[in-house]
Amino acid sequence: MDRGRSETDSPPLRGIVECVTYHNEETLYTVLKLYPDEGYDAPDGSREPLSGRITAVGKLPRVDAGMHVELVGNWTEHKSHGPQFQLDHAEVLPPADDKGLIKYLASSAFKGIGEVTAARIVERLGSDAMERMLKEPELLDGVAGLRADTAAALIETVRAQLGSHRTHAFLRGLGLGPWQTGAVIQKLGPGCEEELRTNPYMLASRVHGIGFGTADSIAKKLGIENADPRRLQAALFFAMSNAARDGHTLQLKERLFDRARELIGSLPESAFEDALHELASREELTLDTRRRVGSEEDDEEILCYLPYLHTSEKRLASNLATVARHGAAAIADAEKLAKAEKTAEIELHETQREAVLGLLKTSLGILTGGPGVGKTTIVQLLVSLALDEKYTVLLASPTGRAAKRLAEATGREATTIHRMLGFDPQDGGFAHDAARPLEADIIIVDEISMLDVVLAHHLVQAIGSPTRLILVGDPDQLPSVGAGNVLADLLASKVATEFRLTHIFRQAEGSLIVSNANHILSGERPELPAKGDHKSDFYFFPAEEAGDCAQRLVEVVSKRIPETFGFDWMEDVQVIAPMYRGACGVDTLNRLLREAQGIGGKEIRRGDRIWRVGDRVIHTRNDYEKEIFNGDMGRIVEVYDNGGLTVDFPDREPIAYTTGELNDLQPAYAITVHRSQGCEYPVVVFPLVTQHFMMLQRHLLYTAITRARSLVVLVGSQRALDMALSNADQRERESALGQRLRAEFAS
Repeated sequence: MDRGRSETDSPPLRGIVECVTYHNEETLYTVLKLYPDEGYDAPDGSREPLSGRITAVGKLPRVDAGMHVELVGNWTEHKSHGPQFQLDHAEVLPPADDKGLIKYLASSAFKGIGEVTAARIVERLGSDAMERMLKEPELLDGVAGLRADTAAALIETVRAQLGSHRTHAFLRGLGLGPWQTGAVIQKLGPGCEEELRTNPYMLASRVHGIGFGTADSIAKKLGIENADPRRLQAALFFAMSNAARDGHTLQLKERLFDRARELIGSLPESAFEDALHELASREELTLDTRRRVGSEEDDEEILCYLPYLHTSEKRLASNLATVARHGAAAIADAEKLAKAEKTAEIELHETQREAVLGLLKTSLGILTGGPGVGKTTIVQLLVSLALDEKYTVLLASPTGRAAKRLAEATGREATTIHRMLGFDPQDGGFAHDAARPLEADIIIVDEISMLDVVLAHHLVQAIGSPTRLILVGDPDQLPSVGAGNVLADLLASKVATEFRLTHIFRQAEGSLIVSNANHILSGERPELPAKGDHKSDFYFFPAEEAGDCAQRLVEVVSKRIPETFGFDWMEDVQVIAPMYRGACGVDTLNRLLREAQGIGGKEIRRGDRIWRVGDRVIHTRNDYEKEIFNGDMGRIVEVYDNGGLTVDFPDREPIAYTTGELNDLQPAYAITVHRSQGCEYPVVVFPLVTQHFMMLQRHLLYTAITRARSLVVLVGSQRALDMALSNADQRERESALGQRLRAEFAS
């Protein structure tokens, strides 16, 4: 079998493993000593027989002394250690002789088996002992000195050792790289070859980091034809998964077929129909219907969902209607509000008073508005008045950083929605649900533009009568990263009482951040200070080409801002960019800003990513066991030889990360706009280059600059700015939540 060798590979090398000098279970990096079989030439081209012990290095599952292996790779010259075999992958072979088999079975891989017992096993089962014990495990019965539990452990270890290496060789032969191979074996198990031969497309659906294209390429190598039903079903499922990642909760059947054709080409409509209904019969997709807009009553269109999104959308609509119907008495009146204003030493605008009193007499209310309109002030008063009347209040936000800001603003405890609901990371469930609702009179949730349909469903189903729900957010910010358009659908359906604040209060003399945010939403160029004005809070530095923009941005961040305004750029300045890729994307800017930082601490490499002592990093998921949350930023303070590191986060003890946990971290000198949602930074710097044309849009720019508390600096081209200002269309998200809400209230 051809196991994926390239024309530059040396001939496969077979031999007996003498010892393993190093093996990392996480990275799979291995250094071993090997005695080659006879008949191999020396790597120097002399045609002399290869003799003596050699060193082989590379990534592979664990091997042990005595194993007979075949290594595929190339000879290299190490500057200190001389010739080494740089292995690409290895296959475990039957031991070359009984002596090698005895040594292998007596190795540290098999606990409780010494050389004497190993010799007895080989004497009883013969030179093919490993294969025979897997097929006929009862043959081990009666081997002197071999206990039953030791025999069972022996069989399991042999199965794992042989299966892992064979699967490793199988996957590498199909063209998967070392990290992909390791990920597959970790997820699907060492004996997954037969399963993958039956359906290689499970690679795309079950292994993170392997896409449909890779799985489809492997399927072709395994003989799966273009019109094979498995291929069509996989294309439909992957297209639906891609749609969900783009924010859609559903796809019209015709659009889903078009997406699938983009993956696998044009095939008969009937073939896609058959594949769709097969997926539905296996409950891998859910089909629903609705009347086509503007059509006859019996003219329906088919909606396609991932099952969990269908459940979330349908139940969210039903449960929101239930909350809205609870009924609620007024908690405060104008007199009590006036007293609260006096106590807080503030004077509300009339629209703000209407919002406070209105929200305190509804069971489902929404408070909306942009920056500077007083949403935080309203929330403070809502909490204060409710507590005065002995109502219990819970405060929450979708992310940890947003919850921290809410707590600071109100002086009350605020948590993430996951923590409030009692998320269990072990089983992915919640302690609070419809059967065990939250115990509170009022629940206030901030930053709801970030709320996706799944989290919204879990939140609302845990609200029982007579608990009231007040949602707070900015409808002009980008929608959630996850699927759904909850805030927009809620507002469009008009099933909840909305109070929108428009009068701007947070506007210091000469400040431009809030006013320019509104200019941008209106498609107008931002107002800029006069040349030489160093007292403003909004600036634009011109740079036409993406590469020039990146260099100028680094100069602005690391030199001009600290020198002119006194900010510590390594602590106070956050670069926010539209895209990861490109000469002025997040990845490049992170590299350039790290270099500008000038810290040359100890580092480790993971793929194409470097982690270095002193690096600013961001945690990218909620980890309730470690109590660290999506969006939390810190600095690497230690890096270890085993590939792990420690990050120091503000206001808590440093947190250690193993090699396998590094995927939870990303460099954070620059982050995407979506990653910045719910956060606030002293200074925001934003690059504007035409290279990012696909993402340049008013709401994206608006979201970025409203993350700034004290200073905004745009760096880039006027043309790119105009492109963003002229594009007011947010990407449409397919959702039926609005229709479902209206239907619930009409029934």
